Amino acid sequence: MVRRALLAPLRRAAFEPQTLPAEVVAGLALVAPVVAGLAIFRLPALILLALGLVLGGAAMAVALWLRLPHPARPLISALFAVALIGPGAPLVWVCGAAAGAAMLALAAVWLLPRDHAETGLWAAAAVLLLSRGAASAYYRPGSQLVASEPIRLWLSYFISLGQSPIDAVKLYVGNVPGPVFATSLLAVGVAAAWYWYARRLSLLVLLTFLVGALIPILVMHWPIRYQLDSGPLWFVAALILADRRHLPASRLGRPLLGLCAGLVATAARIRGYSIEAVVTEVAALQILVSLLEGGGWMVGNRRLVWETLRHFDAHSLSLRGGRRYRISSS
Repeated sequence: MVRRALLAPLRRAAFEPQTLPAEVVAGLALVAPVVAGLAIFRLPALILLALGLVLGGAAMAVALWLRLPHPARPLISALFAVALIGPGAPLVWVCGAAAGAAMLALAAVWLLPRDHAETGLWAAAAVLLLSRGAASAYYRPGSQLVASEPIRLWLSYFISLGQSPIDAVKLYVGNVPGPVFATSLLAVGVAAAWYWYARRLSLLVLLTFLVGALIPILVMHWPIRYQLDSGPLWFVAALILADRRHLPASRLGRPLLGLCAGLVATAARIRGYSIEAVVTEVAALQILVSLLEGGGWMVGNRRLVWETLRHFDAHSLSLRGGRRYRISSS
């Protein structure tokens, strides 16, 4: 009996991964990128991982104490946020990204348990914008020497020459400066394959993202292989944007979302924006989709919303009246 109980989760992961909790599926998907990041950046990656685990774990403990649904979501969100930060980022910004993602996820499971938006992406995007580049401090692999990530290097020195400054194989393996757990396209591919096996990956959204990304690349005559051989680009596209849990309900909206995301993500390079644009742009699109879907739900359920507001207003008036009565009677 004990042996069967121990083997049951392994059987589910091997043969029925779609039946696993969503946080378990996401956690298993992050294993390959995290292992690759530790191998490439070593001690800085270990420090960032520890901060993500500690801060996300603390929020998870609060969720367990409050008996909230999906208690592991703050931990996963904190790891997603840390994965998109540079290994040379000041620890205050790393803590801000991890804590912000965990707190947003904690609020989501408390107030909106059915909302599956990836708050780790939102927190990472906010930190990248607020830090004014400090959170995107990238190290040369195996050292603590600051270096430019591949797209920034190309934009700075090689865009007019139309050359690829880094070998495609090196880019694929991920032995380059970049976000701590997202530089390896190989590791991201393993994670995406697991998502697809667990029926979490929308191939349609991923395909339309590719089509959108190709449009500015072909128009500007940029080297296709170099532009697309990017771990951070596909980390955001495959593990966050194309995750079925994060997609809008509209069938037409899903491919449009992928197309717009891919188009803007690479077109931003015309204006001199590098790989950080992918993070901020997809986060903005997710927030926009959440607002539109939330507004649509409120319009469709306006009677329920109105009755809830009236009940809340009546309840607050009764409380204020009770306080006035108690004060006057004393």
